[in-house]
Amino acid sequence: MKNYWNLFYLLALVIITSCSGGDDPINNGNNGNNSGGGGDNGGSTTTWTALSASPDTWDNNKRADITYQILVYSFADSNNDGIGDFKGIQDKLDYINSLGVDAIWLSPIHPADSYHGYDVTDYTTVNKAYGSESDFKNLVDAAHAKGIKVYLDFVLNHTGTGHSWFQDAKNNESSKYRDYYFFNETGGNGWYEASSSSSLNKGKLKFVLDWSKKTVTVTEVSSADNKEGDGGIYLYFGEGECKEFNKTGDTTYEIIVDYNSDWGFLIRTSKTTWDDGTKYGAPSTSSQISLGKAFTLDNKTAADIKFAGSKTWYYYGAFGSWMPDLNYGKSSEVSNNATFKAVVKAGNDWIKNFGIDGFRLDAVKHIYDGKDDNVNFLKAWYSEMNKTYKSLGNSDDIYMVGECLAEHNEVAPYYAGLPAMFEFSFWYRLMWALSNKTGMYFAKDILSYQSEYATHNSNYIEATKLSNHDEDRTAYVLSGNLNWCKQAGAVLLTAQGHPYIYYGEELAMNPKTTKEGNGDEYNRGPLPWGDSYTTQPNKVFNKSVNANTDNVTTQVSNSSSILNVYRTFTKLRNTYPALATGKMTKHGTYNESNSSFPTIAAWYMTEGSQKILVVHNLGSSTVEVPITDNINKVIGILNSVEQNGNKYRMSANSSIVFLLN
Repeated sequence: MKNYWNLFYLLALVIITSCSGGDDPINNGNNGNNSGGGGDNGGSTTTWTALSASPDTWDNNKRADITYQILVYSFADSNNDGIGDFKGIQDKLDYINSLGVDAIWLSPIHPADSYHGYDVTDYTTVNKAYGSESDFKNLVDAAHAKGIKVYLDFVLNHTGTGHSWFQDAKNNESSKYRDYYFFNETGGNGWYEASSSSSLNKGKLKFVLDWSKKTVTVTEVSSADNKEGDGGIYLYFGEGECKEFNKTGDTTYEIIVDYNSDWGFLIRTSKTTWDDGTKYGAPSTSSQISLGKAFTLDNKTAADIKFAGSKTWYYYGAFGSWMPDLNYGKSSEVSNNATFKAVVKAGNDWIKNFGIDGFRLDAVKHIYDGKDDNVNFLKAWYSEMNKTYKSLGNSDDIYMVGECLAEHNEVAPYYAGLPAMFEFSFWYRLMWALSNKTGMYFAKDILSYQSEYATHNSNYIEATKLSNHDEDRTAYVLSGNLNWCKQAGAVLLTAQGHPYIYYGEELAMNPKTTKEGNGDEYNRGPLPWGDSYTTQPNKVFNKSVNANTDNVTTQVSNSSSILNVYRTFTKLRNTYPALATGKMTKHGTYNESNSSFPTIAAWYMTEGSQKILVVHNLGSSTVEVPITDNINKVIGILNSVEQNGNKYRMSANSSIVFLLN
């Protein structure tokens, strides 16, 4: 019987202990500010109370420096021609404004050889498919009226082959634009043929093959019969001329033709294909044939066969034959370079004539081969643009952000040339953290990158982002997991930096395929408005990109949609200076050393006397997190968070933002 009484006593003790409120909650019930029944100065409770946020009223000051990236051709179509345009963007400014952004970055608006605009053919005007210069000016003015700046995507590394500078340089050796690009006579990796001149490009010629030795001998003759044979070997020259040799012996062939070719000739063993060694030419681009002398053929390099004294010019294009690189000369003397002066004039005109507020610079690590040369160039370019911007009476500096598609250590030195750089490492680390359900290292990593940037520029601006037009879309990378997509947005909007939102990211647009093997077009499809402004998919856009995405109209009316998550967190960021412009610091408990809570990513954001605590549970399970900070109130929540004293029960992929005392 005594044993039973002992057992009863132990059970009672367990019950009493479990009903205890435990440690006194540090926030003393949070003064009733929606913090969820913390008890009366240490009073006991067994109740988990669902929390809701009670942020302060936003004063409509856009203090958060949030930028919205727009691909003009995919965004909004105002005239039902299927292509996005300036008027469409203007008509959708209220939607853009609802995301709390204070700037839009437009994909290249200039005429170009390709749909995406990065192979510019004229820096001085707009692509007529998007509207007129007047339409663009109206867009800029309307955006400014709503407190939204306009940044232009400016491509300084290369032009398109259709640019008048390149066309003149390509076809005229004495062109003043020859020095705007890189030309040589030897070719090489990344070099493409621009033009060719031959010492013999017309005449009546006899071609004799000795197929046992794989040689060809060419002589001039007085007349040509152009008689084709049945030898199964072909002479290819000029504008697609492909004539069959006559068989004259077991291994010999000949043909006499009226020859007319600016580029030379080739020997082919197939009339329909170039594959499997069927094309025979010169062993190198510098090897040339002389009349009356046997020339040994090659079917590996198989370069065009040209006559002695011929000249071929090649141009350099790091991004392909359709994008010839611009030549700015020595970086130490770039301010005196004619190419530099030409692009500076174009940039200045957009500032002076249209009132644009900044630039996004494409591929800044490819302008020169060396990092230091690139930085010197960027300093000079920024100085010129800023001088013009300030001459118009602006008290601030012009905004300029560079794209260096690389990890933090490679990006860091470019802060010596520009005030802002895109931080790809932010997205790479967040992608890993969400996929691996591990948040404990995130703040440590991001803070270490910030230390790198500060060594090059103490006033660095991190342009934080998730995906962009060159990458697989966020929703695809995150396996279409909507909770992950929402939390990725919440993390972006509660961390230090100047966040960029790629159009459609706020809707979780998901093409359900990678760009690899399919093309960048799969990440650049139409924004689904749910009205007539949706652009029409065509051969360059992925037709399925909208199929799995709720449109804007649907998401606006759904309080739990990802669109409304973005709207909530952009508004929160704009409301509190600590979130908008604050400095990020590590949490003392929840960090890389706390293996007991590996799913938790936490940090402080501080601006002046205002301090905010951000806590994200990146895990797929509920976790109970003790928080002993001096909490004023809860100002932001994603998904479900409950409170019991100083413990917070966070559901999978939930977030909570506290204003601290």
